[in-house]
Amino acid sequence: MTATARTTTTTTSVPTGPRRAFAVLIGLSALFVVFQYFTSGEFITDDIPHETRETWTNIHGFGAYPVMVFALIAAIVAFARLRAVRGLAVAAGVYFVATVVQWLLGHAISTLGIDALTPLHVVVAAVVLGLAVWLSVRSALLRRSTT
Repeated sequence: MTATARTTTTTTSVPTGPRRAFAVLIGLSALFVVFQYFTSGEFITDDIPHETRETWTNIHGFGAYPVMVFALIAAIVAFARLRAVRGLAVAAGVYFVATVVQWLLGHAISTLGIDALTPLHVVVAAVVLGLAVWLSVRSALLRRSTT
């Protein structure tokens, strides 16, 4: 059975509104994840002045909040309205937790100065990006399925 066929058979009882809301929320969160990637490259090197590094670090840090907020709301929508779709609510919950772990690691690096966490921060960022892409594709499949 293909992924599309599985999605169609499991979403027949799911209203269009929650599917659309989930897709938009995951899309917005994923957009800010991409923003995080672009801004991280601006300060991760030692070849820039301290003031410039601090500015880019702050911009990067502020970008983490929309990632977490949209992930949280998407997880709430998934748990409340999309439980019929196998594994989606759990994946959305894992995505939200991963975004919080990512933020905590970034906070420990920038505020507490624990630079040794940078490699772990990068690895968790890859996990967050992978989940954002997977959930975006899954939400696109949900949006295309008919009721």
